[in-house]
Amino acid sequence: MSKSKFSPLDADLEKRVSDWLENYVNAPHPDLGRDGPICPFIEPALRADSLFTVSRDWEGAYTLEAMVTAIEEAQDHFRSIDWPSRNTTLHGLVVVFGNLPRAGWWLIDEGHRAAKDAAVARGLMLGQFHPECEAPAARNPLFPVNRSPYPMIAIRNMAFHDILFLHDNPDWFEQYRKRYDRYYSATARIDPRFTALFEEAVAASRSGQAAHQETAEHHG
Repeated sequence: MSKSKFSPLDADLEKRVSDWLENYVNAPHPDLGRDGPICPFIEPALRADSLFTVSRDWEGAYTLEAMVTAIEEAQDHFRSIDWPSRNTTLHGLVVVFGNLPRAGWWLIDEGHRAAKDAAVARGLMLGQFHPECEAPAARNPLFPVNRSPYPMIAIRNMAFHDILFLHDNPDWFEQYRKRYDRYYSATARIDPRFTALFEEAVAASRSGQAAHQETAEHHG
C-alpha cells in the first residue's frame, strides 16, 4: 500500500492556518461587498469537525503538470475521507503546500485554472490561496480576497450559492444546473442575484445551442 502524500500539519503550520481561518476567513471584511464572514461555510464546518487541513510537500520541478496532478490527487483524497458529518455541504479540505517557495506560487493560480473544469464535472469546487493571490471577491472585483499565509488549495462540494462562480462558463453552468435547476423552478425564496445570474446563464445556454444548431444546419 503506497504512503499517502498528504499528512497532518506540524504545530506551527496548524496554528497559523487555524488563525487565518478563524480570524480572517471566518470574519467580515469592509471590502467584501456584503455582510457576514468572508466564507459563511467555515463556522458550521468547524462546528461539525468537517474542515480538514493537511500538508502536501512539494517535490521536484515547478511545473503546471505537477500541480494539476497534485490537485487531482487532493480531490481523490477529499473523496476518501470518512467525514464526521453527513451534511456534504460542510465537507472541506485545505491542502497546504508549506514548502512551495514564492517562485512557485503562480502554480497555485494556474493549477486552479487548469484543474477547475474536471473538478466542477465531479461536483467539486476549488479555491486558490497564497500570500500574493489576486483572485477577487465575487461582489468586489477590487478586493483580492484569497490572500493567505501559505500557498493552499481548498476543496469542497458544490453548493447552491456557487452560481456566483459558475454562471459565466457554459460547461460549469451545466454541471451546476444539473444539481440545482429544480430549486429555481420551485417557489422557494432565492436571493434575487442568484435568480438573475441563473436566468442569464440559461438564456446564454439557449443562445449558444441555437447558434450551434444554425451552424450545423448551414454546414449540413
